[in-house]
Amino acid sequence: MDSELQNTLERLIGKSKVLVEKYNALKAAKEAVDKENAELKAAIAAMGAQIERLQQNYDYLKIARTVSTNREELDRNRNMLGKLVQDIDKCISQLME
Repeated sequence: MDSELQNTLERLIGKSKVLVEKYNALKAAKEAVDKENAELKAAIAAMGAQIERLQQNYDYLKIARTVSTNREELDRNRNMLGKLVQDIDKCISQLME
């Protein structure tokens, strides 16, 4: 009876060790996945900022292309471009803070 109980305890101890090893392996894998997830989120945020910047450049080019020789339109477009430059300066100053 004692040997049977001893064998059962040894098997339980062995299985517990295996479970602990598997837990540690899964924990390490989860930490690696969490790290990769954080890196990918940062990359997505950087790409979003780049898309926004490129869209803004596209809008500026579109405005520059439609500039007319008419004095009234020229003044209006200059005012619009001046406002856009002010917005850019404001954004840059906010980024510097």
